[in-house]
Amino acid sequence: MATWRNLTIGAIHLAGIHGIVAALRRSARDPKRPLALLGLT
Repeated sequence: MATWRNLTIGAIHLAGIHGIVAALRRSARDPKRPLALLGLT
């Protein structure tokens, strides 16, 4: 689980989003958001 969390944090950081905690909460509520961040939608 730590690997997935670190991957997510890295992707959020590379996208230029500075509010990591808020972005993680938004991603947890919307399962499509992480895929969109990675360009997989």
